[in-house]
Amino acid sequence: MQSNGRQVTDTEASEDRPQVRHFGSWLALVAVVGFGLRIVVVILSRGDQVNGDGYEWSKQGNLDAAGHWFVSAFNLRPDALRPPGWALALTVWAWFGQHSWFHQQILSCLIGAGTVAMIGLVGRRLAGDRTALVAAGIAAVYAGLWVYERALLSEVLLLLGVTIMILLAYRFRDRPSVGRAAVLGGMCGVLALIRSEQILVLPLLVLPLILAAKGIGRRQRITWLALAAVVMLVVVAPWTIFNLGRFQRPVLLSNGFGAAAAEGNCNIAYYGPETGYGDLRCLPIFVKGDQSVQDSEDAHIALTYAEHHLSRLPVVLVAREGRTFGFWNPFQQADIDAQWMGTWVGVARLALISYWALLIPAVIGGVVLRRRRVAIYPLLVFVAIAAVTVLPTIGDPRYRATAEIPLVLLAAVAIDAGLRRGRSAPSRTPRHRQKSEDGPIPTPVAAGEA
Repeated sequence: MQSNGRQVTDTEASEDRPQVRHFGSWLALVAVVGFGLRIVVVILSRGDQVNGDGYEWSKQGNLDAAGHWFVSAFNLRPDALRPPGWALALTVWAWFGQHSWFHQQILSCLIGAGTVAMIGLVGRRLAGDRTALVAAGIAAVYAGLWVYERALLSEVLLLLGVTIMILLAYRFRDRPSVGRAAVLGGMCGVLALIRSEQILVLPLLVLPLILAAKGIGRRQRITWLALAAVVMLVVVAPWTIFNLGRFQRPVLLSNGFGAAAAEGNCNIAYYGPETGYGDLRCLPIFVKGDQSVQDSEDAHIALTYAEHHLSRLPVVLVAREGRTFGFWNPFQQADIDAQWMGTWVGVARLALISYWALLIPAVIGGVVLRRRRVAIYPLLVFVAIAAVTVLPTIGDPRYRATAEIPLVLLAAVAIDAGLRRGRSAPSRTPRHRQKSEDGPIPTPVAAGEA
């Protein structure tokens, strides 16, 4: 579509979208409010312990800052259970003297406020200024986003990265270029260094975007796709190379898959009240010492167990998805989450209930965007990644984190569409029945008949 000699993108052509005066100032204010809320949550929970992965992330950042790069927080042996992205952010923060949980939580709150602002920018790209402010407002208060910040989990950084990736995807779709293809590849690498399953963004999002790009030839598409893949590998390569001399087997991103699979493929996870979840008691005792070897052994044990319990596997797979997306023993899962994160159970339940409250508006928002001919697959890809991730491992709402951003954005689209419909509702009196004070409205006369 052309307008005054300029190409109009699908997001711009969807409808006439009124602008909000001083949009940047309003968005900044919403982000500041989101930051303030997060600080209040952190202050109110200062007496709570940071447990689980958050404890290890915190310790890892401090160890790195002291020169003990990527070693276990428990035995100081080489460690690559998780990709390095979040640990590096905490390491830089520690270099500035910020070592305590509280100071690290302040960093998390700052990143969370940045995510609120970025969600607003994506919302603006999708449906205009008002949708942007609605989306940012939801993100500022939505417990499904800020629940990770007090717990010091890598999802804090992942949520920001996913939001940036979505914005880059829409910008590429609007105006494809070789430079933007390279940036997409680089961002894939960044996401993979935060959470290893995010490497799926390349085949599930970047590949379709480049193949569907308009105005370029087949050879260009192949070249751009190859460039994106190479840039992603360049971003990931330093971490992979760093691990070559530390483990017996190559480590692309992490050594954590085997342990997660072993936790989720055992009697506790297949039978009984915690079906679909996992348990550390399922991990086999292993004494060889090398983490990469243990990862392979754990994965083999998990696969063997699943093969011997195939009749139960369909139920387990449904339970994993259900625990992740809030429809299988949801309150039990909220209690489990609160326990291992070291937070009040009311916070976990608030995150669950607020998630449910956004589901129907999000579905409506998806329908609204499709009717406006705005592509929604850059959003749905991150829901698909969450669903795929839990299939071989455990069901956990943490894996749903990437789906929270599309949820907020789509719900905001629906809410803004509802507000517009309410303001633009037509008069109840049909035009042909309206009367003037002096009688019926005269029939228009053509200019040539006057």
